[in-house]
Amino acid sequence: MDAARYFEMMHKAMSAQKSNLTLLLTVKVQDLGGADAYLELRQDPRTGAARVFYSTMGRRNLNFQLFRKGWQLCHNASGEMTSRFPNRADELLEQTDFSAYIRDDALDAQRTELILHQLRSLAGSSCGLPLSACSSARSGAIITTESFIGCGGQWSYMADNAASCLPIAAILCWLGDFLAGSERRTLQSCPEAVQLAAQWTAEQHPFVPAYTAAPAPLSRPSPIRRADSNTSGIRRSSPQNERWQSILAVLATV
Repeated sequence: MDAARYFEMMHKAMSAQKSNLTLLLTVKVQDLGGADAYLELRQDPRTGAARVFYSTMGRRNLNFQLFRKGWQLCHNASGEMTSRFPNRADELLEQTDFSAYIRDDALDAQRTELILHQLRSLAGSSCGLPLSACSSARSGAIITTESFIGCGGQWSYMADNAASCLPIAAILCWLGDFLAGSERRTLQSCPEAVQLAAQWTAEQHPFVPAYTAAPAPLSRPSPIRRADSNTSGIRRSSPQNERWQSILAVLATV
C-alpha cells in the first residue's frame, strides 16, 4: 500500500463524512517506516467553527486490515476456505470502511483565527523539499501541508528540520496536540516551531505570575484547650461534668 493511495483514500473518507464543511488545510505525515498520519482542518461556513479530522492508522495497519478483510471474504466462520483470496487490493479498498479510522475534535476560536490569519498571509507561497533529501533520508518523516485559503500553498519538509517552513510548522505543532504517541512527537520535533507555537499560546493566554500575595486570613477565635492532667497536676472538671456528678448524687440517695 503506497503512501499516495493511503492519503487519497483517507481524504475521500473524510470528505464524505463532513462534506458540508469547507476544507482549509491538509497535512500528510509520511513516516519512512510506514506509520503515516493524515489530518484535515475544516470550517463550518455558517458558524465559523473549525474541526480537526485525523487518522493515524498508517499504511502498516491498513495493510493488516486489508489482509484481514480478504481473509474474511474467502473463509467462513469455521475457518474453512470457501473461495479464493482477492487478487487486487482495489477490491478490498472498496469494501473497507475508512470512516471507522477517523476521529475529529473541535478547534477553539482563538487558534482558528490565528491559523487563518497565517494562511492568508502565506497564500501563494511554497516550500519544497529537495528530492536529494527524500532519497538520502533513511529515517524520520516527511510532512506535506497544503492550504486552500486564497491562492493556496504547499509546504514539504523533514520533521526534524522545519525551521525553513515557519510558521507552517508552528501551526502543525498546535494540530499535533490532537494526536498521540509517535505522530504527535513527529509534528512537534522541531525546536524552532515549538518555540513559536508556545509564543502564540502565551500571547493568547497571558502568563499569570506563579506567586501572588495571598489574602490575609480571617481572624477566628482560637479554641479553648483543656489543661492536660499530666502537665498541670490538677484536674479541672467542666460544668458538664459537675452537672452529671450532682445527678449521680441525687440517684444515690433514692
